[in-house]
Amino acid sequence: MKSIVMRGLLEKDIPLGDAAAQVLVEELGNDLLGYGPIEPFFYDPEVTEIKAGRDTVRIEKHGVERLAEGVRFRSEEHIRDVLERMLAPTGRKIDMASPKVNARLTDGSRMIAHIPPVAVKGTMFTIRRFRKDMTVENLIKRNVMSPEVVDFLKAAVISKQNMVISGGTSSGKTTVLNCLASFIPEEESVVTIEDPAELQLQHTNVRSLEARPATADARIEITQRDLVVDALRMAPKRIIVGECRAGETFDMLQAMNTGHRGSLTTAHANSARHCTRRLINMVQMARMDIPYDGIVEQIADAVDIFIHVLKDRSGRRRLDHVCEVVDTQRSEGVLNVKLHTLWRYINRTDSFDWVAEEFQRREVFMDEGGWVN
Repeated sequence: MKSIVMRGLLEKDIPLGDAAAQVLVEELGNDLLGYGPIEPFFYDPEVTEIKAGRDTVRIEKHGVERLAEGVRFRSEEHIRDVLERMLAPTGRKIDMASPKVNARLTDGSRMIAHIPPVAVKGTMFTIRRFRKDMTVENLIKRNVMSPEVVDFLKAAVISKQNMVISGGTSSGKTTVLNCLASFIPEEESVVTIEDPAELQLQHTNVRSLEARPATADARIEITQRDLVVDALRMAPKRIIVGECRAGETFDMLQAMNTGHRGSLTTAHANSARHCTRRLINMVQMARMDIPYDGIVEQIADAVDIFIHVLKDRSGRRRLDHVCEVVDTQRSEGVLNVKLHTLWRYINRTDSFDWVAEEFQRREVFMDEGGWVN
């Protein structure tokens, strides 16, 4: 493609210098075959987010967001054309009838896009990109967590603890989940359920399911909740729900409580304790008419470990604390899930410290997970 454009410039004797010609060739190639002005960012492994509007493009590298100087779309038609090109291979559509879309791009990135009238100032989209090199070793190297915490979490996976990874948006929940899955023994089959699919599990025995919205072409919606029910019939040893957002939380807890030990999921929350309350709210969305106390008891029975991650002020994504579920407790008449904090990040020493006086699952971790404290 680029050679054709260069030949055309020479044949037409268009008076452009070498630098200007190279820029023109690059822009034409990106527009015709790639993703327009944001195409170069897909070749930069350090770019983790792309936030694009008609007039501005912002990117995140090393946890810090900045304006992409000199990068912009020519017009509303230009950004819409690039958006349609990104969506074409995904089977998802965006139009006036459905002015927003979630999609998984061909490189595994996750995109959410909006067009007018929902997007007041014109078409915009956000792309979350996932690093290909985030192994457990790199988590340790980047001080996301310490080797001691990794050994503990490896024992948790091997001893089949049900775990929920909590954190805010862009805090690293999916990355941690991907790495934890690498500890699942290869002989244990895994079924993943996502909307949209973005997990890149370091495991060979995985069957992946992806939810689908209702569209003009496919009028029947397939929800994550539908797929969790399907997964129970697929004889998996473990079930992984990429993110619990609503009623599927009830089915996930049911799976954890009915023989699918060692299952994993993530949820948006500000802390492990806040996550227990979020799970209660999400189970209520299933409209199963379960009493509040019954939901709390179900969570306490199903979940063993909460792992909370965050993005700190420096932009570093790291573990903040790990808690075990020990029981339920009533405070001021309200039943809550009782947690014990096991590991906590200490800002003063920039270290991950064991802070628990007691650990209810110590024997299981040592006998089944091979953990040595």
